[in-house]
Amino acid sequence: MRDYHKGLVLTGSGVLLISPDALLIRLIDAPPLDLMFWRGLMLFLAMCLMIAVRERRDYRAFFARFCWPVLVAAAIAFAMYFCFINAITHTTTANALFILAATPLIAATIGRLFLAERLSWFTWAAAFVVIALIAVIAGDSFNAGGGLGVISALGASLALAMFFTVFRAYPDISRMQVFAISGGLMALLCSQIATPFDFTDQQMTYTLILTIVFIPPATILMTMGPRYLPAAEASLLILLESVLGPIWVYLVLKEVPSATTMVCGAAILLVVGWHTIMATRRDRALAASSTGAVSE
Repeated sequence: MRDYHKGLVLTGSGVLLISPDALLIRLIDAPPLDLMFWRGLMLFLAMCLMIAVRERRDYRAFFARFCWPVLVAAAIAFAMYFCFINAITHTTTANALFILAATPLIAATIGRLFLAERLSWFTWAAAFVVIALIAVIAGDSFNAGGGLGVISALGASLALAMFFTVFRAYPDISRMQVFAISGGLMALLCSQIATPFDFTDQQMTYTLILTIVFIPPATILMTMGPRYLPAAEASLLILLESVLGPIWVYLVLKEVPSATTMVCGAAILLVVGWHTIMATRRDRALAASSTGAVSE
């Protein structure tokens, strides 16, 4: 299997596995910090297992790669998970996931501010359109009493964009170290301030399904897959979660988003998808021109 196809299969499988995340959070119906304990604990254990399998030949070299950006990324991941769970808890799934779909554009803007990356005209255009659409969704949600969820979704999108920016600035840091530390941090802190052992049997069943069956393998697949894909194409695949997540919630819980959310959400997906396609074409054109210059 070619590396490109391997990347498609790995990333696509990871997105499919993570897509019921919002549905299971709704079914668990627990305070965010309680759920974060189990999410963090299982993520920590899964990453430790993956480290043990993949790095068994040279642990010393693996841990020698530890650096302060790993801690920064882990802290951002902690904030991202908290905001995401809070968003799903306090607003409709569609609101939260459509706002999260704007993450690639927010990441591009942060890269412009902190990494001095140049933005193309289509990135600026897409960013302005998406900001306007998010503002409409936010206004509609605030009117319906879901303001806290929208603010949390914006926080999750911002944290995820910062997470991507750290990896762009420090591409050699270990994702396994980041996820292991963030998971351990979640479990440690939440065990002190939450009550994760008060779950009912039904809540615990859904929690174990989420934190064992779905999250660890999805995290591993979505960590490995983008290594074999251009960043723009990986981002386009990850957008599928914003489509599939609300569908799962509708099928099981019959949650119907407002007409405003549906229209604006569809527009966000189209704009971000268009931006990703434009970025892919630009990157291919640059690669082709570079190859031609070298051959000459």
